[in-house]
Amino acid sequence: MKLRTIRLFALLAFSLAAFSALAKKGADPIKTWRTLLKERSECVTWVSATVKVEISSGGRSYPPQEQKLEALGTVLSKDGLVALSLTKVDPTASILSRVRGGGASVNVNYSEVNILMQDGSEVPAKLLLKDSDLDLAFLLPLKDEKKNDENIVFQPVPSSGKKPKPQPLDEVASLGKLSRNLYRQSTLMRGWVNAVIEKPREYYVIDRLSPGTPVFDASGNWLGIGVYKM
Repeated sequence: MKLRTIRLFALLAFSLAAFSALAKKGADPIKTWRTLLKERSECVTWVSATVKVEISSGGRSYPPQEQKLEALGTVLSKDGLVALSLTKVDPTASILSRVRGGGASVNVNYSEVNILMQDGSEVPAKLLLKDSDLDLAFLLPLKDEKKNDENIVFQPVPSSGKKPKPQPLDEVASLGKLSRNLYRQSTLMRGWVNAVIEKPREYYVIDRLSPGTPVFDASGNWLGIGVYKM
C-alpha cells in the first residue's frame, strides 16, 4: 500500500510567564474570545521578510532569486520578541519538496526583516533563531539610536500561567489579521481540537488554524502557536 504524507496544522504548546488572566472558568467562550479580540488583538502582527534564495542541484547552481514574504506572528514579550511559523518565511522545505532527485541544497539569506505595526509603520528586526523541527522562527526588533524606541509599544500575548489540557472536540479560537488588501483587520477564527499528540512533544491538531497565530481555549487560556507539521 502506498502511503501519502498528509500536511496538518498543528499547535505547538509551550508556556511563558503569566501576564494576566482574562477569563473566569465557566464564562461564555464567545464573550471571552470577543474580549480577547477587543483588548489583545495587537498581540498578533504581520512580519515581512525579503529573502535571497540560492539553489543548487546535481552539480548545477541556479541564479539567485529574491522574494518578499509576509507571515503572521505572535508577540511574546514587551520587548517585541515575535514567534512565527518558519515555513511562512523560509521556502527551503517547499523548494526541496519540488526538486527531483537527491543532493539538492537551498540557501536562504535575509536582507530585510520588518515587523508591521498597526499604524502602518515598520520596525526593523533581526532573525534570532530558526528551528525547522518545530517549524518556529523567532525575531527581535533592532534598536535604533536615532529614534525613540520608547514610543514603540508591543502588546504581548496574554497568558494566565495555567497549563490547560484540551481534549479532542474541545472548541478553541485563534486571533489573526487579514491581509493588506483588507486593511489588516483583526480576526477571530473558531476551531476544534482534532487530536492530541503527546510524543515526542506535545502538539494539538487543530481544525481551521492560521500558522503563527495564538490559540486560546474556551476559558481564554493561551494554548500555543499554530505551526505546520508534515
